Amino acid sequence: MVVLVVALTLQSWGCALLIAGAAGGGAAGAAVSAHEGAAEHHAPMTYVGTVLANVVYCPTKVVFAAAGAATSGVAYVATLGHPTPADEIWNASVKANYVMTPRMIEGNEPVHFIGASTAAVEQPASSAG
Repeated sequence: MVVLVVALTLQSWGCALLIAGAAGGGAAGAAVSAHEGAAEHHAPMTYVGTVLANVVYCPTKVVFAAAGAATSGVAYVATLGHPTPADEIWNASVKANYVMTPRMIEGNEPVHFIGASTAAVEQPASSAG
């Protein structure tokens, strides 16, 4: 139902809403980055690059997450309530970065478009020793 409402909304309002949201998200990401480290400084073009990258990245991530959430629900029903496949799909599609920050643009922080799998999160790293 939510996907249908979103689809109808996007059809009637067009991409302008997505672009405005992405630009706002990019500005918010830049503001969050500036707030996290008061001593952290970025070049003005890094902020411009962050906003421009988010114009594409944010809507793409939201669509990917929505499709993954719907697919996760279908997987849960198709497996008769077995949560493992649905959790894997959910974690891969929904859990990750939705906004790029200036640190990501500069290469100082990784960009995670796809979330970690449940198995990778639950298994501790083995220590050599």
